Amino acid sequence: MLERILLAGTLVAGAAIGAALPVWHSPPAGSPSEMSLTRGSDGQFYVDADVNGHSTHFLVDTGASEIALSEADARAAGIAVDPASYELIGHGASGIVRGQHVTIGRVDLDGIHEKDVGAVVVPAATVSLLGQPFLEKLDEIVIRKDEMRLRYEGPATGQ
Repeated sequence: MLERILLAGTLVAGAAIGAALPVWHSPPAGSPSEMSLTRGSDGQFYVDADVNGHSTHFLVDTGASEIALSEADARAAGIAVDPASYELIGHGASGIVRGQHVTIGRVDLDGIHEKDVGAVVVPAATVSLLGQPFLEKLDEIVIRKDEMRLRYEGPATGQ
C-alpha cells in the first residue's frame, strides 16, 4: 500500500513539478463535471488541488491507499510538521519509510470538497500524491493513451 506511494514518489523525484496542467470543463448547473489531464513527459498524470486553501500540485496515483504530502506542501498548507513525531509508516523500495499521520482540514478540487481527510507527510517526498481517500469520491476515472478523464457527478440525492 504505502510502498506504491513511495515508489511513485521515487519515480517522479527527477521529474519537473510543472508537468501537464489540467483542463476542467465547467458544465451547466446540475450536470457532471469532467477534468481532462494530459500525461506528463515522465509518464504520470498531475493535478492541482487546494489543501486548506493552498494550491498543491499532486501526482494522481490511483493505486495509492493514502494521500501523501511532501513536507513543503504540508507546511505551505498550514499543517504542523514535527519530525519528532515521525514513525514507521511502511516499507518501500529503499527500506523503512518514516512519516507523520496528519488530518487535512479541507481538500478542494473544483466541485469536490472533502473535510478532515487523513494523510501522511513523507519527509523524502518530492511531490505530493493524490490517492484513494480523495479519488474514491469520483464517479469515473478513465485512462486512454495519454489522457486521464476524471468525472464527478456530485453527491447522491439525499446527501
